[in-house]
Formats: sequence, C-alpha cells, structure tokens
Amino acid sequence: MWKVFFFLIVLLIVCLKQPLKEYFIGGHNEIKNIYGENLKQCRHKHEQGNSGSWSNDGFCDEMDGGVHQICVEVDKTDNFSKNTGQGSWSDTRRGKNHCMCLGAWALYKAKQDKGKIKNTSNELRCESIPETALNKRYISKWATWNGNELPNQIINGINAVYEQCGAEANVEQKAYLDNLYDTIKKT
Repeated sequence: MWKVFFFLIVLLIVCLKQPLKEYFIGGHNEIKNIYGENLKQCRHKHEQGNSGSWSNDGFCDEMDGGVHQICVEVDKTDNFSKNTGQGSWSDTRRGKNHCMCLGAWALYKAKQDKGKIKNTSNELRCESIPETALNKRYISKWATWNGNELPNQIINGINAVYEQCGAEANVEQKAYLDNLYDTIKKT
C-alpha cells in the first residue's frame, strides 16, 4: 500500500510543473495580470545568473513584499537606470527582463514625453504585470520616488502602461484593461 501512495506522490510532483506551494498556500495561479488572466513570470525561466527585482520565483508581485510590479524588457530601453537616476545597473541586465517600480517607469516615460531622452516603445511584458499595478493603493506609493520626479509623471507612467498593453491586447484583454484604467481615472 505504501508503494502505491509513494508512487502517487512522485507522479503528482512530476506532473505538476508549478511548485507545490502554489497549491497549498494559493500562489501565483490566483494572481491576475492586467488582462485578467493568470500572471506570468517576468524573468526568463531557467537562466543562470538571472537574478532581478522580482519575487523568489520570478513574478512582479507583492507576495514577497516587493514593490516592483512593472515588467520591462531591458533591451528595449535606452539606458533605463542612468536616465532615471539609478546608476548603471540596467547595463548588466541586457538580454533579461526586470521588474521595476512604477516610480522609475513613470519617470522614464515622463522624460520621453518632455523630449529629455530618446523615445522607446514596446518595452513592457504586459502579461507579467499584476492587476494591482493599476490600483489606487499601489499608484499612491509613487507620488514621490527618488527626488528626480517631474510634474505629473505618474500620469505618464500609467498612460504608457495602458497604451502599450492596450495596443497588444485582444478584445477580452482590452476590455479588462479598460475597466482597470477607467477605475483609476474615477479616483
């Protein structure tokens, strides 16, 4: 009897491609992205030295207490960290994604809108941005960030998320994103 039980446990572990903790304590299969779908990892899976500003298992969420909810493909940015007053860390992130805070993302896009830095586009990995990145509680954390803020930069950041992710969304995803965006505008 114990052999059957052991075999079933091993089979369960092998067949489930997600960590068991997700089934016992909730996990990422319960967190929705800004499209209303299951949140996807920001980091590229199974890469050596792919540390970043995400939760222990590669998600841009707050399950581990993080505030970095905006998943960005660093290669599609132009000197992101230098242009946001954070030094040169983004130079070492080439070929990798990174979870960023809304404050840094908003400053980056505000500088572009003001013509202070080169425009970039399609940097976001929208399926990896949790819906909580577009709620009042999260947004309110970023009124000030690192002392380099521009007037109304948070609006630039939120609008850039909405525009980039809306442009690549299907009809259902766009409807969900529109609802999140409309809720922000009402508050």
